[in-house]
Amino acid sequence: MSVVSATGTVRIVRPRRVVRSGEGKWTLLLIGVIAAVLLLWEAAVSWFHWIPAAFLPAPTAVVVAFGQLMVDPEFWSAFAFSVTNLLIGLAIAIVVGVVVGLAVGWSPVLRFMVAPFLWVLYSTPKVALAPLFILGLGLGSESKIALVILLAVFPILLNTMEGAVTVNPSLVNAARVYGAKGIGLGWKVIFPATLPYSLSGIQRGAALGFTGEVLGEFLGGTGGLGHLLEFAAYQFRMDEAIAMVVVMVIIANLTLLLISILRRRLAPWYDERKIVG
Repeated sequence: MSVVSATGTVRIVRPRRVVRSGEGKWTLLLIGVIAAVLLLWEAAVSWFHWIPAAFLPAPTAVVVAFGQLMVDPEFWSAFAFSVTNLLIGLAIAIVVGVVVGLAVGWSPVLRFMVAPFLWVLYSTPKVALAPLFILGLGLGSESKIALVILLAVFPILLNTMEGAVTVNPSLVNAARVYGAKGIGLGWKVIFPATLPYSLSGIQRGAALGFTGEVLGEFLGGTGGLGHLLEFAAYQFRMDEAIAMVVVMVIIANLTLLLISILRRRLAPWYDERKIVG
């Protein structure tokens, strides 16, 4: 913002950033609560022996197991297997979900004919279909990728569809005045207006897709983080099992954080509180 002083000099005044002190207080409170829970956990297991360490190891034991995982080649092989399947399945789910969601959301005919079936499929318990995917596609990567797609595609598709329905008609009319139509209209107007909804759906789809990957490794397979977790639990190596859970939580939250950053960068004008999906 430029300001003209009394002497006629033009000065550029940058707007001050608003410091949200409330968020800092809530962050400190959250850290304090987590620290208190970990301290009570350690005391209950290691100091007072209220809980058997064989069933719930102390946080210090989990930290040691986590460090051992970081230097274990088998862990990194399983990590690469799971993350590769997740990325492939999520990429396919994003393409299918965005394209189909835009088409169904923008076309009244498709919305009338296809949307009810999509909602029915979305409400179907996906876990019940997982054994069928394992039996049909085998124990390799194919069944895991299919489960990632199955769980991730519907949040992306339905969010994109709802976003396409809410596109402001004045934007469409203005684009048509300037000659935009067909695919050009969709690419220049409908897709950018729907992008915040799609990114919100991708964020939810990524979390569900990772659940599908781990579920597929639980039900059948010889690789992946889910398989290592299941094997450690069966061997009663609970410190390693909990460390594996911590790894999965970190992967999931880093994925969600990355998509959230992309959403703020690609659609900074949109208030995410307006997105209902």
